[in-house]
Amino acid sequence: MILFVVNENSGNGRGKKIWDKVEVRLRKSGAEYMKIATKSESEAVALVSEQLKRGKMKAVAVVGGDGTLHGLLPILAGSGIPLGLIPSGSGNDTSRSLGIPSDPIKALAILLDGHSRRIDLLETTTSSGQKQLTLTAVAIGLDATVAEDVNRSSYKKWCNKLRIGSLAYVIGLLRALAKFKPRPIKITIDGTSHEFRQGWLSAVSNVSSYGGGLQICPNALPDDGLLHVCIVHDCSVPRILYIFPTVLTGKHIRQQRFVTILSGTSVTIETPVSMLAYGDGEPSGETPITAAIRPRQLDFLIAVSG
Repeated sequence: MILFVVNENSGNGRGKKIWDKVEVRLRKSGAEYMKIATKSESEAVALVSEQLKRGKMKAVAVVGGDGTLHGLLPILAGSGIPLGLIPSGSGNDTSRSLGIPSDPIKALAILLDGHSRRIDLLETTTSSGQKQLTLTAVAIGLDATVAEDVNRSSYKKWCNKLRIGSLAYVIGLLRALAKFKPRPIKITIDGTSHEFRQGWLSAVSNVSSYGGGLQICPNALPDDGLLHVCIVHDCSVPRILYIFPTVLTGKHIRQQRFVTILSGTSVTIETPVSMLAYGDGEPSGETPITAAIRPRQLDFLIAVSG
C-alpha cells in the first residue's frame, strides 16, 4: 500500500487540485493506497508516524512541496521505506533535481513503477546541539534572509496563484538586499579553512538547484557522497545583481573572483555576527553551524534512467 500525504495548502491550494486528478488515475489503476490530508508539516509528521507504526506501507508519497518532504525526513531516513513525490509546491527543487515531472500523472507513474534510488542527506548541527536533516540545500546569509522574507510574505501567495512561484524569490532578493549586510565568513571544510572578508551567502547543497530553480551548485548530485558549498563574497550590490541572473544557468561559477565553490563531507560555517540558516526553505538555526553529508540515507522513488 502507498500512503499519500496530501498538503492541501501547498502551491496556494494547488496540492488539493492535483490530488483530485491523481486519485482518479489511482482508482483506474487499481492500486492499493491510503490518503492523509494535512495542512501543516507537524500534522503530516504525526499522522505518518502513526500509520508507519501499523505497518503494511510499501512507500510514502507526498503531494506537496519541499517543505512537506523536509518534515518527513527524520522518520523516513534509514527506514528502508521509499519516499516519492508529486510536486505541487512553489519551489519544487527536489523534483527538479531528481528528474520528477511536474505533470502529476507522469509523476504518479513513477511512484507506481516502484523504482527507488538511495540518495544522500545533509545533517546540520547548531552550537546548541540542534540537529536537522535536509534534502536539498542549507542557505546561510543573504539567501536565508530571502527565504525568511518569502515565507513571511503575502506576495508568495500571489506568485503561486499565478503559477510563477520562482518570481517570489526574485522579489525576496530585492527586498533582502535593502537590509542585508555582508560580513566575514570562515568556512572549514574537511579540516581546511577558507576565510572571506565580505561574505554574502554560503549555500551548502546536496542537489544542484534551490530557490525555485537557481543552479547554485550545478555539479552537485544527490548520491555523490559529497556536500557542495557555494560562497558569494567580496562584491558590491550591483555585482550581486549582475551575478544573480547567471545562477539560473549555473554560469555564476565562472565569476571566480566573487564566487567560490568547495566540496567535501563536512563543513563548519562561522561568522562574527550570527547569520540565519534555512534548510529546504525551513528555519535551521543560525551560525555557527556544521553540515555533514549522510550518504545513502533515503530511498527515493524516481524514474529508471535510460
